Amino acid sequence: MKKSMNLFALVMSLLLFPNVLMAQQNLREGYVITLSGDTLRGVIDFRTAAINTKKCVFKQNGATTFTTYLPGEIEGYRFTSNGIYYVSKEITMKGKDKEKVFAEYVLHGNMNLYQVGSDEMVIEDEDGKQASFSLNAARDATSADELRAEIGDAIRMLSKSEKAGNMLWKTDKVRSNTEKAVKEYVKEMCPDGTCESFEYKSKSTPEEDRVMHPWLKIGYKSTQYKFWNGESITGFSPQISVGADFHLNRLLKGVMINLGLAYEPGRASRDASDVRDDLDPLKQNKIPIKVKFNQFDIMFGPGYQFQTGKLKTSVKAGIIYRVISHSLESTLGYYSVYEGCEVPNVGQDNIEWRFDSQIGFYGGVGLEYPIGKFSLTCDFEYIYDYNKWTKYARPEETLFKQNGLCLSVGLKY
Repeated sequence: MKKSMNLFALVMSLLLFPNVLMAQQNLREGYVITLSGDTLRGVIDFRTAAINTKKCVFKQNGATTFTTYLPGEIEGYRFTSNGIYYVSKEITMKGKDKEKVFAEYVLHGNMNLYQVGSDEMVIEDEDGKQASFSLNAARDATSADELRAEIGDAIRMLSKSEKAGNMLWKTDKVRSNTEKAVKEYVKEMCPDGTCESFEYKSKSTPEEDRVMHPWLKIGYKSTQYKFWNGESITGFSPQISVGADFHLNRLLKGVMINLGLAYEPGRASRDASDVRDDLDPLKQNKIPIKVKFNQFDIMFGPGYQFQTGKLKTSVKAGIIYRVISHSLESTLGYYSVYEGCEVPNVGQDNIEWRFDSQIGFYGGVGLEYPIGKFSLTCDFEYIYDYNKWTKYARPEETLFKQNGLCLSVGLKY
């Protein structure tokens, strides 16, 4: 097991060292529109709505360095595949001075709709007049007067269309309903459709930036079992696991949360001829050991993912809550003191556990390579847990430890 741990440390170092030297960015293909109208293509750092409103971190194709653009320094930027589109705009927020920001373009026609950050909706007419309101503040309004104070200016902007105004007033205060109200205004005020030149239809987050990424893995695990009498054995068992990684790239680059459930039919045995002599001073009653049980692991913890081109490497760690169910069948040699000398008892210690649990921890490294909508994964993990079964009369004699190394492969969506 010591050799296995050294191997684990070596593999982790080799996987991580080249990547920790690289600054991590959540890069997506896109383009920048300059003030002169030129289009520069490259990659853009895709962050939260609040960060995207303040700056655009861009690297042009063929360049070696990134350039940070502030609102007003470029006309706008957009992620490819009909992705999110930001334009430089001077916006007057409710209760604030005018501010130049990168506003997300939602609708363009004889009435425009923008979103600033994750909460502020801005409506603008053909003359450049604006009205804004906060979705959160509108949802939190406890009376008609409070709601009118928040969205009244926006409703007046849509007053030429009674239906659009009523939609904004009556529906739930979310972005999609605001879009519907403004689209109704454009439809009614410009029935031939010539006014509407742009409509953003993509999801607010590209597919590869979904927060939740479920996975399925199968693996093979080597586990060392240590018992209260000092004996230990090593067994090999298959393992199947399901779970999901929750990526927080737009907020904290590379950070993710791991949640998984694993099943393992634990198996290990040792012949009588393998019993250590120092545990049997009288050189008799060589007693075999057999371990057989089913266990379920609930794993939870943080992780970090590095990316070099398509290949992604990751590290993770966390806690395990292990449930041992069905039964554990154990045949263990045990000793008693007789006239000052430890001697083996005649017979065997046969114990059956119907249900028990353990707490432990895990750490691991992984590789991920995308293929279409899925990714192939390969993970190498170290797992340790420990328990004293307190339901027995002498819990100090029911110490049970597991140290395991698991290599697994799978698919991640």
